[in-house]
Amino acid sequence: RPRRSSHLPRHTAYLDGADAGTHSPSVVRSAPSPIIKNTPSADPGSKNKNKNNAEQQKEPSQIIINHPPKSLPNGGRITLVGSGPGDPNLLTVAAYNILSDPDNLVIADRLVSSEILDLIKGEVRVANKVPGCQHRAQDEIYEWCREGLGQGRHVVRLKIGDPFVFGRG
Repeated sequence: RPRRSSHLPRHTAYLDGADAGTHSPSVVRSAPSPIIKNTPSADPGSKNKNKNNAEQQKEPSQIIINHPPKSLPNGGRITLVGSGPGDPNLLTVAAYNILSDPDNLVIADRLVSSEILDLIKGEVRVANKVPGCQHRAQDEIYEWCREGLGQGRHVVRLKIGDPFVFGRG
């Protein structure tokens, strides 16, 4: 029985248009349009639930959540991709298509399997995160991302496993 991905934010949309509760979140992007959420004006966990009940039933306030654009004005964009357990046969079709695009800049961790790295047709840069120098490697990753986005490229951040579990996506 498939588990629902309740740890994903509600504004997460899938590249293939799939429902967040039924498909693997290996490749995700933010939805393009703002979402308006209604929130009650009174604290629902208040100890004085019966007191001032009329005040608690006031019109709810609105919170507008703006999502980032799909791409920068120069065309640059970034996608978070999970490599799964490391077997190329277990990648999603969307992940495979992104990795096999020769125009993409793929930035991977050293723990991504060589079988997955062999699928990449474009430029690949592997960060050498080892104990004791993670911060230096992370700064290098940020610099590579800025560089690729500044050039108007599609930057792919390739993580091991599920990026929303292990990569704090």
